[in-house]
Amino acid sequence: MEKVIRSNKELGAALRMARKAKSMRQVDVAKKASVRQALVSDLENGATMARLDTVIKVLAALDMDLSIIPRRIAEFDPKVY
Repeated sequence: MEKVIRSNKELGAALRMARKAKSMRQVDVAKKASVRQALVSDLENGATMARLDTVIKVLAALDMDLSIIPRRIAEFDPKVY
């Protein structure tokens, strides 16, 4: 699954989709990533400002990586975020 993520909500939806595709529960992901289940829930709901290293742990627990790519449109509008 490749997806451009531009918000906490989009990240959460992608994490939830990946977790469900692997038939994992939030508690399974949390245990594998050594984080609390509540944090996984918060991430999936776009309701957290988790540290980047924590997000990377959760991604790794789901066998996912973080990629940085150039934007197709170089303009940045901070009101969109």
